[in-house]
Amino acid sequence: MYPLNELGWNTELEAAFQPYKEKKCIPARICQEMKNRYGILMETGEDVALVAQKLFDSAFNRSDLPAIGDWVAVERKKPVDPYRIVAILPRKSCFSRKAKNTYGRNFTKAGSSDEQILSVNIDIVFLVVSLNFDYNLRKIERYLSLIWESGVKAVIILNKTDLCNDVEEKLEEVKKICCDVPVHAISALHGDNMHFIREYVSVGTTISLIGSSGVGKSTILNAILGEEKQLTAESRIADGRGRHTTSHRELIIIPSGGILIDNPGLRDIKIIGTEVSLNKTFEDIKELAEECRFRNCNHGTEPGCAIREATENGELDEKRLNSFLRLQEELHVLNSRRKQRIHKEERLRSDLIKFGFNKRQ
Repeated sequence: MYPLNELGWNTELEAAFQPYKEKKCIPARICQEMKNRYGILMETGEDVALVAQKLFDSAFNRSDLPAIGDWVAVERKKPVDPYRIVAILPRKSCFSRKAKNTYGRNFTKAGSSDEQILSVNIDIVFLVVSLNFDYNLRKIERYLSLIWESGVKAVIILNKTDLCNDVEEKLEEVKKICCDVPVHAISALHGDNMHFIREYVSVGTTISLIGSSGVGKSTILNAILGEEKQLTAESRIADGRGRHTTSHRELIIIPSGGILIDNPGLRDIKIIGTEVSLNKTFEDIKELAEECRFRNCNHGTEPGCAIREATENGELDEKRLNSFLRLQEELHVLNSRRKQRIHKEERLRSDLIKFGFNKRQ
């Protein structure tokens, strides 16, 4: 049995669900995504559901289909029938990245702007970073850009303090680049400072754990749960790299209250979003840019560039500036492709209506 409020149900969802309640549908939350079906949690317990054909036909891209954390309306005609997902309720947040390019044999193809949704309706993202071989400030900047775009609270967890000789130094480095984001150094394996992490866990709060393979996400989850729910593995001795232990995304209910979403390790961190989320990640550079002589300064060889002056006098790390410029260029290319895709989808919808077949009817 799962009381809806413990799953994250609220008055906004209740209002959005009313039209489906009148059709005898049941509210459910997606807890697992399988090949052709979804695991769902309801007041009556746990079950599986298929996507209704009408909902599937109405989807123009993958983001129009259910994702981990979604609240959906499900129905079934007979007790022996499987549940069918007939609608997705409005999402309050969406954590996603740019989908991996699949070029096939055409290596000159420009790639796509498709979005890969990792989890939705979350309140907090735990960005887990290992203090040994995974530690990388540039990688943290990429993750933060994605988190700001999702519109949820970020918490950075520097794990494996037991394998690091300069914890305080690294802690200060991370705090310097992440503004007001809380940063905690812990050892989930030994339970050191885990009380800081547990303070974020409360009834109805959904937390998504992200990070590379082997950083200790599953160990953190097990420590919060107080049991070995997820498998864990030692990092490779040769290079300290992590091994995949979580093979699929899963929404897990914490008996004491709260919800955790465990994600497989992310190898490819392709950002998606707007200049707003990028500027929030690099607030120090944004403030410096306002002092540049020219509004359209590219921060290269232009005279009166405040950013270049800051790198020369040591006020700004040049590696951080290069990271900002690289991510900015990625966003420009991505948003150009996105506009082309939106135009193509709008033209397709127009043609469907023109010929009397509207997929969204």
